[in-house]
Parts: sequence; structure tokens; C-alpha cells
Amino acid sequence: MSFWELMGLLALATVLGILVGAEREYQGKAAGMRTHALIAAGAAMFVIAGRFGFSDAVPGTPGVDPARVAAQVVAGIGFLGAGVIFIHRNLVFGMTTAASIWVTTAVAMACAAGLPVVAIAVTGMHLAVVTGLNPVERAIARHALRTGKLRLVYTSTGALTEALAMCTREGFTVTEISTVRDEQNGERATTLTLHGRGSVADLTTTLTGESGIVGVTFEDL
Repeated sequence: MSFWELMGLLALATVLGILVGAEREYQGKAAGMRTHALIAAGAAMFVIAGRFGFSDAVPGTPGVDPARVAAQVVAGIGFLGAGVIFIHRNLVFGMTTAASIWVTTAVAMACAAGLPVVAIAVTGMHLAVVTGLNPVERAIARHALRTGKLRLVYTSTGALTEALAMCTREGFTVTEISTVRDEQNGERATTLTLHGRGSVADLTTTLTGESGIVGVTFEDL
């Protein structure tokens, strides 16, 4: 393969990495175009080195296996993927970005292996999945099984009674109630443990507008 053919494969891998990274950047994620472009270029270079860097070696020579380079890229990319995953308040963030890093590596390796059409197709599939399934995910999330703590700050007992009825109407079961009273300003704070398939966003929005309720927060468990 000529120099310009190799550079074309490297350029294609980099461009496809930029496309994947642009979607992540549009979603406000930390790993954007530059990160994915560098991952794609590096992965493609490793595979090209594995394919053509040992052309002088006699086939079957012990210890010489060009495919090992590609295998090590697959193993090593896991460290980058793990670096963008973090947990906050029992919620996992960064899984989709980590998966996009994994896919970008595979796309770059396909480019360097001489499979540009496959690489372009997989990039299109990736973009279709991460953008096309967003509305579906949001619709499912609105009715997913949730368990969490709803903290209410209110000024009257009637407000708490109405809040409990509203939780039931929205599809939640109240499994635990804990109340603390502030003697200085007459406010009370009650923490409700909820379990159900209702919409947390709708519930908190409605409660915020209720008279007598001065604060609403929800935390997943």
C-alpha cells in the first residue's frame, strides 16, 4: 500500500472520529471532537503499524505477530473509557461517551485494516443510535421504576396532606415519612421515600406550585 493510501485511511479514521466527537460535544460531554479525533488517529496508526511495520519479517517467525498490536489497542482503550465514567449520588454518568470511545476505536481500526466502507457504515449506525434513540429513552425514563427521597419544606399540615395525595395520583407509593419542625419560622421539613413509575419531573413541578410548599427536592436512591 502506498504512502498516500495509508494517509487516506488515517485521514478517514480521523474525520469519522471527529463526527462521533461532534455529537458528544453537541450533547455537552467532556470528551468531544479533539478527544475522539486523537483516539481515532492513534488507533488507526497502531493498526497500520501492526499491518505494515513488520513486512520484512518472515511469516511464522516466533514472537512476530502483527495482529498483536491491534489486540493490545482493544485492551488498552478500556483505560480511556473508564476515565470518563463517574458516579454521583448513585447515578452513573459517562457510559455513552465511554461506548463512543470504544466504537471510535473500532471504526479507526477498520479504516486502517482497509475496510473504509464498513467504517463509514458503523459511524452512521453509531450516530443514528445515539441521536435517534434519545426521544425513546426520554419517553421510557418518564415511566421507569424509580426509588428516591422527596424532601418537602412547607408551612401548613394541609400542604403535606395534599402532597401525599399528589404522590399517590402520580403513581408513587410512599414507603417512609420523616418530619422535622423548625420552631423559629414555623416551617416543617418532611422527607418521603417514594417508589413507583410516575414522572418525578411532573410531580416536583406540580408540588412547587402548591400553596404552603416552599421547597421541593428529589434524590434517587
